[in-house]
Amino acid sequence: MLQAYLGPLILLGLGAAIGLLLVYLPTLIAPRRASPQKNIPYESGMDPVGTLHPRFSVHYYKVAMLFTVFDVEVALLYPWVLFFREDPVWALGLLVTFTAILAAGYIYLWREGVFDWNRKDL
Repeated sequence: MLQAYLGPLILLGLGAAIGLLLVYLPTLIAPRRASPQKNIPYESGMDPVGTLHPRFSVHYYKVAMLFTVFDVEVALLYPWVLFFREDPVWALGLLVTFTAILAAGYIYLWREGVFDWNRKDL
């Protein structure tokens, strides 16, 4: 009975061992010589400018959420096109329903003033 699980258990154990080895081996064999110059964070070879944790505008997150919503809509339209060949009437009803739900969310966001990029209060 255990013979059926032996192969997957060996692979699981081997994968865990290799993963742990790859994570912890560099800390064991790599030389560590800390210095103030090495501890400076940089990106693309440029010295840091500004504070350590800059504050991003909330507008950035609003744009990201709106992009995500409409990106998901486009991603769900592809399977709809494939389903449209099998049952066009049902697929059209699904598209109209899906688009109506998204349009209701869009109208709600518009009425709440989410698209007013100059608004200071949120």
